[in-house]
Amino acid sequence: MKKKHLDDDLTNLDKQNLRSRIIDSANQVKAKKRKNRILMVAASVVILVGISLFYQPKSEQAIESFVKTSTDIDVNKVDGVTLILGSGDNLNLDGENTTVKYSKSGEEVVLGSGKTVNQKSTKNEKALYNTILVPFGKRTDLKLSDGSMVWLNSGSKLVYPAVFNGNSREVYLEGEAIFEVSHNPQKPFKVLSANQEVEVLGTVFNVSSYKDDDLSFTVLKSGSVKINYSDKAVKGIKIKPGTFASYNAVSKEAKTKEVNINDYFSWRDGFLNFKKDNLKHIMTKLSRYYNVQIVIESEDLAAQTFSGNLDLKENVTKVIQLIGETSNFEFSSDNEKITIINSN
Repeated sequence: MKKKHLDDDLTNLDKQNLRSRIIDSANQVKAKKRKNRILMVAASVVILVGISLFYQPKSEQAIESFVKTSTDIDVNKVDGVTLILGSGDNLNLDGENTTVKYSKSGEEVVLGSGKTVNQKSTKNEKALYNTILVPFGKRTDLKLSDGSMVWLNSGSKLVYPAVFNGNSREVYLEGEAIFEVSHNPQKPFKVLSANQEVEVLGTVFNVSSYKDDDLSFTVLKSGSVKINYSDKAVKGIKIKPGTFASYNAVSKEAKTKEVNINDYFSWRDGFLNFKKDNLKHIMTKLSRYYNVQIVIESEDLAAQTFSGNLDLKENVTKVIQLIGETSNFEFSSDNEKITIINSN
């Protein structure tokens, strides 16, 4: 007897329906396998992300946070130029030569006397911060690990990493300094202070931001800098060489003007240039430079303006005497204070 095939009893419609069910079933199986594979991959990604987050080194502590937590580091509490290493060790730089130079790794520090000090530049993959304090009456200069040069004026503090191992180079300034920044477009150089942030790639400029001054300013000698202010209501600016950019913390105003840049860089060479500056402003600078208290008894006299060039290699009484020759004031001095009075 001839065997009967299933196909013999199926109509064309039955065959078509059966074929559709077989295809749908196969597709469902494939979809389920694909979904399981996706879930497995997703789980693997989650695990990997969790592992990377767990083992990823913590980001470097912001330099502003370090400054805020180091309130005991006060420039007015040291007798001479003082370098504080990341370990907390204090190094006093005695003598005329107080220069500080860092190696590229930041682990070797050469002091002005020629002495070399070794330190760790990082801890747990985070850069360690160094601080240099320059009290009133002193000045110094240092070469950072990236080759940038900094000249610090009297009454200034600079906080900086021993080595710049991140995507930017950031230092924090309290006081006044001249910067000659080593060019590196891949690592912008930023000078942070209480009221402003100055960002550069490679240039020469002067920044002044003293605690007891209402006015913070930046003077650009060469290159280009961008200034952002902590007051977000004041728009950031980009200045060109020969420009004086200031911010007044009281009036909340930012201004720019063209100036003779030598007036703001001459202190590095031991001179003070001033043009139509009031006597109070001039005496404030001299007080910091020579570390002596100077009192002007008359407000009218304090508001008088003067122009000239002073050789700061002379002693302070000689310098004040030279200013007095162009005006009508006299002064008396003792070991701790100089008092300026009208001669009339």
